[in-house]
Amino acid sequence: MTFLKTNFSLLLFTCLFNNISQAQKIDSSGITIAEIKIIHSTILNEDRKIYIYTPENHSEPLPVIYLIDGEMISLVAGIVDFLYQVNQLPPVIVVGIGNYEYDRARDLTTSHSLWQMDGTTDSIFWKNSGGGKNFLKFIKDEVIPFVEKNYNSSPNKIFFGHSLGGLMTSYCLLYHPEMFNSYIAVSPSLWWDKESIFKNTDLLFKNKSFKNKSFFFSDGNEGAEYHKSVLKLLSLFEQKKITGLRYKYIAYPEETHNSELVKATQDGLNFVFENWKPVKSDTTLELVVKFYENRSEKNGFQELPPEQVINEMGYKFLNAPNKLDEAIKCFELNTKNYPTSYNAFDSLGDGYSAKGDKVKAIAAYKKSIAINPNVEETQKKLKALE
Repeated sequence: MTFLKTNFSLLLFTCLFNNISQAQKIDSSGITIAEIKIIHSTILNEDRKIYIYTPENHSEPLPVIYLIDGEMISLVAGIVDFLYQVNQLPPVIVVGIGNYEYDRARDLTTSHSLWQMDGTTDSIFWKNSGGGKNFLKFIKDEVIPFVEKNYNSSPNKIFFGHSLGGLMTSYCLLYHPEMFNSYIAVSPSLWWDKESIFKNTDLLFKNKSFKNKSFFFSDGNEGAEYHKSVLKLLSLFEQKKITGLRYKYIAYPEETHNSELVKATQDGLNFVFENWKPVKSDTTLELVVKFYENRSEKNGFQELPPEQVINEMGYKFLNAPNKLDEAIKCFELNTKNYPTSYNAFDSLGDGYSAKGDKVKAIAAYKKSIAINPNVEETQKKLKALE
């Protein structure tokens, strides 16, 4: 069975967890964007809302984007979903961590300060500033374990933030690079507290490993002071020549602080997931498997060939002259790698059926139906053979 892609729909989970309630987030079109979970944080001593977008029909462990200011889930998950639909991005889970309903100034600043970018002070808005380290601890010790326990996530974790969220993303990369594999900081507020993030830069990169880390950052037309801080970070990277760190900076001078998000989200994701799929010259199953073996070695964790990539290759072979055995090898590999995927066994049934092996085709279709009895197409194919 070829994968059916639906535009931005989610399967909602019905399980209830201790100290967790759930709901749906629906945009103005009435489309379900994400499920909402309320997690009680002992670290922050409060209940916190997270939004979770999951793509449909995937058995393999998926990368996870941890999005600061999770209220932006409509934008970011929408772009993620669209890029996946057009095969520019692998399937990805997006976990939005709500901030606007809470003390955002507290959570998304790395030190206590009342100073604003223009040199004035605001003792009301910034009165609780400086809780960023605690907020990162909340993500590390409570959000990530919750996601890894309840969702089929891979070790590939991406940290995404905009504005003050971008400040936290940049801070996490510089001071705790081990937390995530990749970082995206859109218009990071590096001006915060008179650029305190750059203190002790001579010691900043000592005893830290940036091997296989990726960092995308950008800014718009926020003004000279804002731009100056971002360029200072770029200059720091260029001077230090940090071993193992891939980074890319893009300026969007025609975009505002907020409109920049649309372009930067796509560009950042394309950079982070660069070379995520085999090149056109990888025309055999062996070459594709080798491609992902090399990626696994490079990234430091196992990355199996995605079910959809192998499935699509299998159907190309199935529709090509004298390639039937290669198609069946593809489908067999998917059932081995993803034994709980009804689609993998349905495709294997298609392969055996095309070869005329009725017994194996029936067995594969029955296995698919045992996993998911609600697929009418598989039921019809099985009935036609019996």
